[in-house]
Amino acid sequence: MPEAICEEKPKAESTERSDRQAPLRVCFVCTGNTCRSPMAEAVANALAERELAPIPPSVRACATHRLEACSAGLYASLGDPITAHAVKALEAAEVEAVEGHDYHLHTAHTVTAGDVETADILVGMSASHVMELLLRFPEAASKLRCMPSPISDPYGGDLACYQACLAQIEEGVKALFFSEAPT
Repeated sequence: MPEAICEEKPKAESTERSDRQAPLRVCFVCTGNTCRSPMAEAVANALAERELAPIPPSVRACATHRLEACSAGLYASLGDPITAHAVKALEAAEVEAVEGHDYHLHTAHTVTAGDVETADILVGMSASHVMELLLRFPEAASKLRCMPSPISDPYGGDLACYQACLAQIEEGVKALFFSEAPT
């Protein structure tokens, strides 16, 4: 059974989020922040913009139906652009850039304490990313999640490799944030 993203509390007692209109802030984390996490950020923001499906009830308790994604890397080279194949894969899949989060303009950065504090949820692309986040930021343990299936690093691969990676990312993002809860 999936772990609840936040505890559901009666509205009068809820202190989890004082501003119910604030978006759920999700930070996707990979190694270099040039492939997987920026693609996940782009997918999540595009899905949230199009509102293809509702956010599950466990997330709704934390925020409204809105979601805003960002990304970071554990070992990013500051300022590196998103890879050309990542951009091509996103464009081929018709993932639209969202105002304020245009993946074409993405530049890599290393995850910071500020990112961790600001995020409601941090999603590692693999279990090793989540473990490294836990080691660096033990105070954020309750915010950490992992993609439902590990996302292999496409770095250095051809466009087909990036497209396969993107398909896994889309599936994982939808499962985590845009799936209907069983009735």
